[in-house]
Amino acid sequence: MHATIDVRLTVSIDDDKTIPLATLAEFITDQNVESVLLEGLVESLDAARVEALCGEKHAHGNGDQRFQRAGTDTRTAVTTAGEHEFDLHYVEDTAADHDESSYFRPVEDVLSFDGQNRYQQDIAAKSVDLATSLSYRDAADHGDGILSKMPSPTTINRRAREYGSKLKQFLPDCVADTDADAVIPDGTKCHSQDDDRTYHSVQATLGEDTAEESRSLLDLSVNADWDQTAADLDDIDAVTDDATVVSDADDGIVTAFTDEYSDHQLDLVHVGRTLDYNLWDDGVFSLDRRNEIVSEVIDEVFHLKNSVAKHRPNEEFAAIRERIARTTERIEKTAWQLDQYGSEKAAGYLRRWLPSIVTFAEQAAEGFEVPWTSNPVERLMGEVSKRCKNQWMRWTTEGLEAILQLRLVKYADPEYYQSFLDELLQRSTKTAMSCDLSVESTRGKL
Repeated sequence: MHATIDVRLTVSIDDDKTIPLATLAEFITDQNVESVLLEGLVESLDAARVEALCGEKHAHGNGDQRFQRAGTDTRTAVTTAGEHEFDLHYVEDTAADHDESSYFRPVEDVLSFDGQNRYQQDIAAKSVDLATSLSYRDAADHGDGILSKMPSPTTINRRAREYGSKLKQFLPDCVADTDADAVIPDGTKCHSQDDDRTYHSVQATLGEDTAEESRSLLDLSVNADWDQTAADLDDIDAVTDDATVVSDADDGIVTAFTDEYSDHQLDLVHVGRTLDYNLWDDGVFSLDRRNEIVSEVIDEVFHLKNSVAKHRPNEEFAAIRERIARTTERIEKTAWQLDQYGSEKAAGYLRRWLPSIVTFAEQAAEGFEVPWTSNPVERLMGEVSKRCKNQWMRWTTEGLEAILQLRLVKYADPEYYQSFLDELLQRSTKTAMSCDLSVESTRGKL
C-alpha cells in the first residue's frame, strides 16, 4: 500500500535580519511539520483503505457494496512527532454476524494504535526512560524541553509499572544459559508506602564470566527470598554448578548460593569494617587499639591480594600457597589473642569467615580467577540509592520493582535494555516500510 502527500513549505526572512541557524531550526520545529506530515500520511492511508473496501466516493453502485461508509470520527494521539488529531473513517460491514461488531476503522488494518491510550508507545517509552533517572514529576516537567508533549506524572508512573513488568518477563530469556562462574549478590532497603511493611528489601544478583570479563544482571527482585532466587537462576542455567559466590557476610546469601560444589568469597573491603564494628561491640579495647588491630588484619588480607596479583600471571602457584598459609596462620593467631582478651565477637567473626577470606587465593593456586570484591554490585546498589532512596520517597512493591528493573538493566546491560525497547516498539516492522522524498526549492531540485 502506498500513501502520497504533497507538501509546500514557504519560509520568509526579513531582508535586514541575520538569523542564527539554531534559531531557524527552532522556528521550523515550532511549526510542527512532523506532526502535520504524520496526520496527512495517516489520513491518506485511511482514505485509501476506505476506497478499497467501499469504492470511490459517490461512485454509482456504492449502495450495493457489502462495506458502506459510516461517517468519520476524531482519534487523538501523541507521539514523538507531536500531538495529533486524525479524522478517520468508520465502515459498516453489512454482512457481519449479529454477535459481531459491524463497525470498524479500515486504517487499523494497516496501523495499530496503542489501545485506548492517548500517548503512543514511542513517547511513552521515552518518558519512562527519563523516569529511570528523574522522579515522575521531574520527568514530566523537564521532558517538555526534549519532546513537544509529555505525559502526566501519573501516566508515566503507570507506563513505568507496565514496562518494568514486561522487562522482568523479558530478562530471563536474555540471561538463560549464561553459565556465569561467579555470582555477586547484594541487597539494600527502600522506604515503603505499603501498610504491611516499613521498608522494602531490594535484592540484585550479578553474574560474571571471569574469562570473558563480562557481567550481566541475572535477577532483580523486591521482598524476595534468596533461596528462591538461587533456585530460579539454577533452573535457567544462568550460573555454573560450581560458581563462586562473592558477597558480604550475609548468611542468607551464603546459604542460598553455596553448596558442596561452590565456595564463598568474602568481599575483602568488608573485612575491616565488620571487624571494627565487632571490636567496638565487644567493648574491650580503646579506639586506638581497635584501629591497630583492624589495620593489622587488613594489611594481611591485602598483602595476600597483592601476592596473588603478582604471582598468578606467571603461574607461580607455590608462592601463592605459601602466602595463603602465612595469612591464615596470622589471622588465626589474631583471633586467638582476641579471645584471650575477651573480645569474643571479633574473634568469632575472624574464625567464621577466614575460609571465605582466602577463597580467591586458593582458586588462583588452582589456576582459576575469582573476584575478591563485590564492588560491581555495590555500584549497582548506588544506582538504587540515586533513584529510589531520597528521603521523601516511598514505594509500593510493584512500583519499586518496576522502576528498578528498568533502571538497573539499563545500567548493567544496555544491550538487553535496547533489545527490550526494540521489541516493545516493534522496530523490526520498519523493514516493511520504505520512503522516497524529493524537495523542490527556489534554486531547483535538491
